[in-house]
Amino acid sequence: MMRLIDRICDLLAILAGIYLVGIMFGIVISALARTLNLSGSWSSHIFTFTEFGLLYIVMAASPWLVRHRGHVFIELLSAALPLRMQRPYSRVISALCVVICLVLVWYTWGATARAWKFGDAEMRSLDMPKYLLLGAMPIGFGLMAAQFLRFVFGPETMHTGEAGVHE
Repeated sequence: MMRLIDRICDLLAILAGIYLVGIMFGIVISALARTLNLSGSWSSHIFTFTEFGLLYIVMAASPWLVRHRGHVFIELLSAALPLRMQRPYSRVISALCVVICLVLVWYTWGATARAWKFGDAEMRSLDMPKYLLLGAMPIGFGLMAAQFLRFVFGPETMHTGEAGVHE
């Protein structure tokens, strides 16, 4: 099951990277169009898709970052703990992250379902059903919870027990 989740997270991270490159090209095209006085209603759509894309990119790439310990966290306390306490400490922190992610899944799923039920739309230069925007969050937080579970029950822990930058 974790292999499937890992493949899904890999795919989402790749899509996030592609979307990020698309945003870069969109910004260049939009700036060039303004410079050449060619901007029209289409150029405001680029801005809208950039705004929406920032949320999609975060939600798509975050589970992959959790798996690779790419999120920012401070190991000062874990490094100060005695060796026998470091692994349990890291597992408790990971379990707390799972709980937080699951609470966020529950909350964002409720918001997504309400947006679907009431037909809410996000009004920008282009109207978009709000559930399409919000729907990325329960998926992203759910996959993050699954990845944090790896550090709760798996052989590895999230923390290395060494303070400082590791690259």
